[in-house]
Amino acid sequence: NSNLYLLSARLREVGCSVLPLGLCRDEPEALSRQLAKGEEVDLLISTGGVSVGDRDYLREVLLSQDFDTVFWKVAIKPGKPVLFGLLRGKPVLGLPANPAAAAATFELFVRPALLRLAGHTGVRGEVRKGRLAEAVIGGGDRQLFLWCRLEWVGDSYRVQVSRRQGSGQNRSLQGANALLAVPTNVERLEAGAIVEVHLL
Repeated sequence: NSNLYLLSARLREVGCSVLPLGLCRDEPEALSRQLAKGEEVDLLISTGGVSVGDRDYLREVLLSQDFDTVFWKVAIKPGKPVLFGLLRGKPVLGLPANPAAAAATFELFVRPALLRLAGHTGVRGEVRKGRLAEAVIGGGDRQLFLWCRLEWVGDSYRVQVSRRQGSGQNRSLQGANALLAVPTNVERLEAGAIVEVHLL
C-alpha cells in the first residue's frame, strides 16, 4: 500500500490532518462499512475501485448512498478513471490504484482542490519552460503527463523525463520534481523542443 505513505506525506505538506481508514476488500458491503468510518472527516480520498473492472465497486457503492457525481473519467494518462463528487455534501475523490496514476491525480486534482478549499487563489503549481533532453511519444487522444526532472544546466533549464512511465511504476516518481504535460494528439516531441513543466 505505497499509496498511503505517498498521499499521507503530500497531504501533510499542504497542512492536512490525515486519518487513514485502512485497507478494504473489493466487495460492496466492505466498501460501505469503510465509507462509514469516514463520516467525521472533511474530505474522503480513496485509491482503487474506480475503473470499469469486475471488482471496481466504489462508484456503484457511492451512488447507492446518494452520491452526486461531478466528474468520472478524464482524458488524461495516467489517471483516466479519477472520480470526484459529493457524498451528502462531503467531497470525495476516488483516485486510481496504480501508484504513478494515484500520485499524478493527486497533483492534478486533489492538491489544487485542497488549496482552493483553504481559501488560496493560486492553486496550480509553478510552470517553467525547459529544453527536452530526449524525444517523447504522445498519448493520442488523452493528455499525457510524464514524471520528469527540471534542472538548470548552463544557461537554461533541461527537462529529463523519467525512463519508466507505466502507471504501476513507483520508480517513475523517483527524483522527479515536475510533470511534463504533452497535449492531446501530439505524436512526438523531439529532443531539444522547448516544453512547459508543472513543478511539484
